Parts: sequence; structure tokens; C-alpha cells
Amino acid sequence: MGSAELKVPEGKLVEAIVKISQGKIKEIRITGDFYMHPEEQIEKLEKALIGVPVEKVNEAITKFFKKKRITLVGVRPEDFAKVILMASRK
Repeated sequence: MGSAELKVPEGKLVEAIVKISQGKIKEIRITGDFYMHPEEQIEKLEKALIGVPVEKVNEAITKFFKKKRITLVGVRPEDFAKVILMASRK
């Protein structure tokens, strides 16, 4: 299981704990001091990423945020992808 944290420039902290098996996300937990509304969307994002191949994380996150009306403060969707990829390499 790998973990990573990312301090977004002029933003917030995003942390990810990721378990990869056969190149796909098997478990994931995203935390930090960012703001997301509605709050339950973070859990839905985690669920949406289960089974996603690591090389498709950017696509999956982009697709997730395009489908939903989510307000983010202090973080961008690409920051989630970056920290997840960092964690997947550890």
C-alpha cells in the first residue's frame, strides 16, 4: 500500500493511500484539508476509482468531475490525480 501527500501551491493539502493490484486500484482513501461540496462526493470518487488501471486515473477523475456538480476549494481535480499517481508508485 502506498501513500503520498501533496501541498497544492496556494491551496490545501491532499493525501492519498492507495493499494494497487495487477496495475489496478484495489483500495483508496483520499483525505486532506480541502473543501468539497457536497462532501459525500469524495466517497463516491473513491468508489469510482476502484478497479481503474493506474494509467487511466487522469481520465477517470476527469470523467467523474464532468458528470457531477461539485464545488472544490483549494484543490483541482488534477491534484487528486497527481497525488494518487504519486502514492501508486510507492
